[in-house]
Amino acid sequence: MTSAPAGDPARLPPSYWRLWAASTISNLGDGVFLVALPLLAARLTRDETAISLVAAAAALPWLLLSLPIGGLIDRADRKRILLAADTFRALLVGGLAIVVALDLTEIWMLWVVALLLGIAEVFFDNTSQAILPAIVEPNLLEKANGRRYAAETVANTFLGTPLGSVLFGAAIWIPFGFQAASFAVAVCLIMPLRGRFDPHEGSTAPRTSLAAEVRDGLGWLWRHRMLRSLAIALGLSNLGFQIPQAVFVLFAQERLGVSERGFGLLLAVMGIGAVLGGLVGDRIVARVGPTAAIHGALVTWICTLLAVGIHPVTWFVALMVAIESLAATTWNVVTVSLRQQVVPPELFGRVNSVYRWFGWGTLPIGSVIGGIVATHLGLRATYFVGAAFVAVALLVAMRQVTTAALARAQHDARARAASGPARALVDDTPVSLERDELLD
Repeated sequence: MTSAPAGDPARLPPSYWRLWAASTISNLGDGVFLVALPLLAARLTRDETAISLVAAAAALPWLLLSLPIGGLIDRADRKRILLAADTFRALLVGGLAIVVALDLTEIWMLWVVALLLGIAEVFFDNTSQAILPAIVEPNLLEKANGRRYAAETVANTFLGTPLGSVLFGAAIWIPFGFQAASFAVAVCLIMPLRGRFDPHEGSTAPRTSLAAEVRDGLGWLWRHRMLRSLAIALGLSNLGFQIPQAVFVLFAQERLGVSERGFGLLLAVMGIGAVLGGLVGDRIVARVGPTAAIHGALVTWICTLLAVGIHPVTWFVALMVAIESLAATTWNVVTVSLRQQVVPPELFGRVNSVYRWFGWGTLPIGSVIGGIVATHLGLRATYFVGAAFVAVALLVAMRQVTTAALARAQHDARARAASGPARALVDDTPVSLERDELLD
């Protein structure tokens, strides 16, 4: 894929497309894994709590480690972190493929693998968002994030999930070997990325302790009332979504009557909305405004969760989740770009990790709640409980996330940039590092 020549303000630079390619190929493997892991868990046990603990283990690092990892991201070369994270994931999933091929798998092994993959994911996801403002100019961030989300969803959902079902049916170990290979390819794509990605490179300021730097990030976000409210709303929303998601494989098989092969196809159909959101999310925001896009997404999620619980029919569930995904990707385009614009670059890793600690740290809690609710109240009840949490998130967002607050935050960021933005050299072209970032 070609890029504009240096200095063309309307085109995304070559470094962005390398990062885009690495993210896309690894998401293809993620889509395969997304289907294969719960199917493997369902083969090993039909216990709702045991299956929900796989999702809980994968999300637990966001609660326990997001804050210190954010501090580490702001102290190191971000490209090296990406390479280390994907190398570790390739080796870990490759090892799981061998264990599965030898028919030695037990459910506790999936908990361990999910936990370790979750740790690497915290490093990779936070770093990939922190590195993007060093590559893309501020006026192109919404476009860059939208294109990236669209490509990730196509690879993850439309290609990866159906492929995962097919590969799982051919041999249970093949999907895990495929994902390990995708991580290895992503490493090869990131390696040639040129530029300076250490936010403190050339700085003469004395380093403080990691704990002090984490406190700086926490304090910065807590003082920013609008971003703080967005982070809390995100946490409540993700908790609400995770309650049914943790046991969705059982819901699909037992309530919808979906087979193992059909499970991947169902996930693919449900991802249509996410692709549309990635392609037109910036246009939706331009038409209705960021405030309406954020509030509208929350209202949409409440309605879709209630609808699935009331009418659990396969085609209807797919339609509702497609609408849900469209709203989710639009939310991501708005809020990810906003953080990349508003948060100072030297603080971005820490602030972004604190934000995602609020937003994603609730996932293991939601997984455990999902297992308990499904066990005692049934699989459909998880959707009603989830909708209640998203309703609380809407109330939180409506108080602080207003058009005036968004405009004020963006004005302050522009004023800071005009007073002396940090610069970095990427592909021999100087670009500004002043920027900012859901259901991310």
